[in-house]
Amino acid sequence: MTRANSPFYQLLSQVVCATLKNQDFMDSILPLISEKVMQLIKPSIAKIVDECMKPHLETINHNTDALDLHEAQFQNHNDQIKILNNKVISLEKRLEEQEQYSRRTSLRFNNVCVPTKGNGNIITPIDTDSLVLDICKKQLGVKLNLNDIGRSHPIGEIRDGKTSIIVRFPTYRQRQTVFSQKKKLKDNVDKIFITENLTRHRHDLLKRLNTLRTNKKIDSFWTHDGTVLVK
Repeated sequence: MTRANSPFYQLLSQVVCATLKNQDFMDSILPLISEKVMQLIKPSIAKIVDECMKPHLETINHNTDALDLHEAQFQNHNDQIKILNNKVISLEKRLEEQEQYSRRTSLRFNNVCVPTKGNGNIITPIDTDSLVLDICKKQLGVKLNLNDIGRSHPIGEIRDGKTSIIVRFPTYRQRQTVFSQKKKLKDNVDKIFITENLTRHRHDLLKRLNTLRTNKKIDSFWTHDGTVLVK
């Protein structure tokens, strides 16, 4: 009798087969087997995954470092641009202030009627010196002569026979003598008025302030030596 045909092994075989066919036993043993198998193969699986992922991780890390470098460079460029913009703004402000200072001895006569011929054509060149001296004498009560005017010239377009004239005086004191009498022009027939000779930036600012005053957002505004004041 062989060992496999012995009653003991036949009985053992029957017990094993019966046990494997028992669902409760299989339900209890399979998780244990699975856990044990996973413990055995997990290191190998992790190693395989690491080996497969290593090149990709290296690429990702390299790209991340490169991206961080580009971001730092971009931020540095942005900082430099902000610094340069601030310098440009500061420089523009200084230039604008210097330009306004250079106009401190000049005034602007607005709505000045220009001489015309019988056919209505304007007599050119316009003798702006005489026009300014005439306004100062007859309407402001300020007696000036030609030597009291450094230079004068029309500015802007002539509309309805009227123009604006820029007048530069030899001294600030002479300029102020004329400007201090500007209120005498109130309600004059030709609507002539005198303003300080402002830079384009400040002139545009006055236009916006005039709109605000019209809309009753502000009470009044004026200028003093180029400085714009609002009430």
